[in-house]
Amino acid sequence: MKPSICHQWLTTLLHVRITHSSVPHQSHLFTCSPFSHRRQGYSRFALSALHRRGVATVFVPTRAPSRPTWSSTVRNIDLEEDPLQVISFFSDAQRFKQSGYLWDPYVYASLIKACNKLSATLLGKSIHCWVLRRGMGNNVNVLNSLIHFYLSSSRLAGYARALFDGIPDRTVVTVNCMISGLMKNGDFTAGLSLFRRVLGCSVGVVVKPNHVTLVIVIGGCIEFGQFGVGKVSHAYCWKVGMVLMIEVSNALVDLYAKSGFMEDADMIFSAMMCKDLISWNTMLAGYARDHNFTKARALFKEMRAQDMLCDKVSLISMLVACANSRNSYTGRAIHTLIKTRGVEVSGALGAALISMYSKSGLIDCCNNVFDELPRHDLASLNSMIHAYVECGRNLEAISLIHVIRSSKLKPDEMTMLGLISACRNFGEICHSIDMESFFNQNDHLHGSIVLQNALIDMFGRCSCMPKAKSVLQNMVKRDIVSWTSIISGHAINGEGKEALAAFQQMVVENVVPNSVTFIAVLSACAHSGLVDEGRRLYDTMRHEYHIEPKIEHCGCMVDMFARAGLLEEAYKFVTNMPVECNAVIWRTLISGCRAYGDFDLGVDLVSRLMDGKTRKDGQDHVASSNIFAEAGRWNDVLKERGSMAARKAQKIPGKSLVPSLT
Repeated sequence: MKPSICHQWLTTLLHVRITHSSVPHQSHLFTCSPFSHRRQGYSRFALSALHRRGVATVFVPTRAPSRPTWSSTVRNIDLEEDPLQVISFFSDAQRFKQSGYLWDPYVYASLIKACNKLSATLLGKSIHCWVLRRGMGNNVNVLNSLIHFYLSSSRLAGYARALFDGIPDRTVVTVNCMISGLMKNGDFTAGLSLFRRVLGCSVGVVVKPNHVTLVIVIGGCIEFGQFGVGKVSHAYCWKVGMVLMIEVSNALVDLYAKSGFMEDADMIFSAMMCKDLISWNTMLAGYARDHNFTKARALFKEMRAQDMLCDKVSLISMLVACANSRNSYTGRAIHTLIKTRGVEVSGALGAALISMYSKSGLIDCCNNVFDELPRHDLASLNSMIHAYVECGRNLEAISLIHVIRSSKLKPDEMTMLGLISACRNFGEICHSIDMESFFNQNDHLHGSIVLQNALIDMFGRCSCMPKAKSVLQNMVKRDIVSWTSIISGHAINGEGKEALAAFQQMVVENVVPNSVTFIAVLSACAHSGLVDEGRRLYDTMRHEYHIEPKIEHCGCMVDMFARAGLLEEAYKFVTNMPVECNAVIWRTLISGCRAYGDFDLGVDLVSRLMDGKTRKDGQDHVASSNIFAEAGRWNDVLKERGSMAARKAQKIPGKSLVPSLT
């Protein structure tokens, strides 16, 4: 076919599929012209780059658009929805030799933004070369787009810095783009340093920070926990009068709310002359996070009274507040409001509803919400898994793994933590092995130390220490939680010497034990009768690591002495404890007296247990009546049982982790 005829073909948009790491299975539109893949220069390079990224191209007969429509067409393209179409038009412009179009700086800025949307690094660099060849290296819009493009990846941040340093006349937009990119790449210090340079006029005399600059800096303070810098930024906003701008005020409210200073956030919110939906939602989320249900409910009522139409974010914040306060009554009212307004329950809103009902123990309502969802996404599945775990229905939580597999969803850290907790609580090794296999099938989770630590704890609770040690040995990096979990697993399974060996190995690897680690290792000594080792570790904790004993450490020591029959030493330790004794320790000591037949000491301890400061529940009466029965004091037994009945006190029955065989 002759090229002149080819030039008369009509361009048609066709659906193609592009697959990349961040947004799988996302459909885009792509336009391509016949023989454009055969032409020299950018067009062939661009298409080959797109082919490497998995873009399927379809060639359809086209006709060249009229010359004035090229640039206007590009301006009408929505980069968010269809970035590939911009690249297609550039390819066609080359083929039809639309020189005016190829010299338009807006076109190159749009091309760079499209490459940024598609994460097409090589293609973006080639566009940069075209910019230099066309002599547009000093165009502000193009340079801003290039800086934003290079700062989208930490690997390319050096290019952005070089571009920024070479710009003779910088604008505040350029500065904002640079600060935002640096902070998004995790370099808060560099972003703050640039902001200080702007304040010191070293970037340019005419460049002054605007409200966007302050919003970016305050947002960085929130993300990186730099509350002190945020307060200084607040002072600067007051000085230059930017606090009157609604965007800056919203950012400041968010800063104080997320830093736990709700009174200051409320002060800024109340002083705002004009509030938008973001202002109200920020305060609602702050009160929900602060577990202040009363303030959240009052604010929500005021919001509705002022005819401020609440959105999904508002409803989610209220549901979180209801969940934190276990207020299912208001939660049901919010659910009714959602149904009345016809709001689609999906994603985060569905997950919030499930979480609200689960916190109140209404698992049947959770099931109803879950079943009514139009689709089961990862957020709703995570909420349902954790709801089952909280309500003790661990087997049903484990069964949701089949829904995840059938939906071809990629589990995240929250998913795995819920499933691992269910297996840990259920206690059957077969489910734990299946869960480890499911974890290994998801490569993107292998670097999570949190999940590996949870696997160690799960296998320890299921009495499978070889598996727990295998997970520990295969970890690239082990932290204090890893070692504490393995020591705790040995302690639960009565392997005191193995627990001590793990503790010594941890010390050899220069991991400093904390308070929880010593609880685990002292518990191991107590259950294995390693009294001398327990005494030494207790002294090491106090004198070498300078950890003050808590009631849990003291309880382990009393339990260790009582199990070994060293009742006098246990009693002496109790009287010299650095913390106030509680009823649990008295009961532990009384149980030791029963086990070793020292009824006189046991009866003497009952008077201390019956002290009004330590008396807690029905277990105290049971311990007292048992020791009285062993001593043959039946009148006292009847008295304790009668007192227990009069108080309607009940002893919580024990529960075995070993599943029943019936």
